[in-house]
Amino acid sequence: MEARNKKLNNRYLLKDILLTPFKMRYMFIWFFVCIFTVFSVISPVFRMMSNLLDILRISAIGSLLFLGLTCVVAAGEIDLSFPEVAAFTSVSIAYLFQRGINIGIAVLISFILGVMFGVLNGGLVSYVKLPSFITTIATGGMAKAIASILAKGKPIYVDSGSVINKMVFGYIFKMPILFLIVLVIYIFIKYIQDSTTIGQYIYAIGENRKASKAAGINEKKIIITVYILTAFMASLAGIFLTGLLSSGQPEIGYAYLLDGLLAVFFGALIIKDRKPNVIGTIIAVIILGVLVNGFTLLGIPYYMAEIAKGSLLIIGVLIIFIRKNNHKVLDKKNK
Repeated sequence: MEARNKKLNNRYLLKDILLTPFKMRYMFIWFFVCIFTVFSVISPVFRMMSNLLDILRISAIGSLLFLGLTCVVAAGEIDLSFPEVAAFTSVSIAYLFQRGINIGIAVLISFILGVMFGVLNGGLVSYVKLPSFITTIATGGMAKAIASILAKGKPIYVDSGSVINKMVFGYIFKMPILFLIVLVIYIFIKYIQDSTTIGQYIYAIGENRKASKAAGINEKKIIITVYILTAFMASLAGIFLTGLLSSGQPEIGYAYLLDGLLAVFFGALIIKDRKPNVIGTIIAVIILGVLVNGFTLLGIPYYMAEIAKGSLLIIGVLIIFIRKNNHKVLDKKNK
């Protein structure tokens, strides 16, 4: 009897191992493999090393923008102001530099002003108890309006400085410096998210506010921290956007909103089951970078890429919703 049970267990274990690559969380990885293969076969330019490195460079800026958002969503909140904060920071740098202020001072002033939007968001959500959705739409609108006033609705073209340009376009060990910088930041935030008390508190607040409050977790402190982190990363991304585009553009933020939401929810399905996490986010950003780059090289209209991204976002959110409901049903049955 024991021998038979052992044989059955081994059979189930083997079956589980064989089916693991085909589980839902790995479907998006297979999606990436498929589109990468198709683009590589159809377009010789796509598989060139210079193009692949450009994808990593562009993905690095998106990864910075969405890093803080990942933590905010993990805490059960939302931030829709992050792309406009990045645009504001970029425009502010260009505006100040164009008026003769040293590039380093312009970057510092703009960066601090950008981070203040995170302080404002965190304060309104955690202390005033305003809904995060409405709050961040409002503050994002403010950031965009200020940027438009400074730029008079047009891009401000500047030479953003050799240091920023080297960080954006330079290479170390044949890899984009910007991507390596972002990779180090992500490894650090991953350590905080997975191996520190504050990282566990973020997940605890996102999963059950009442339980976390009963456990003595300082909810207000955690919420304001993740919003400041979002604005910090968005402002940092804004600095690099100035170097990438050689300008400050007040309208650039909108292009990153859908990508950010998609990367966070997409990433939650790739690595951790339904939990926003930084490794899943950066993988999702690279997948999106490959998708957009491939569409561009094949001459497919930009709006088709937007349709594809919107569809993926709906699918991702739907899967998370279904899984959450299934877990709730299982929990009730176990009780």
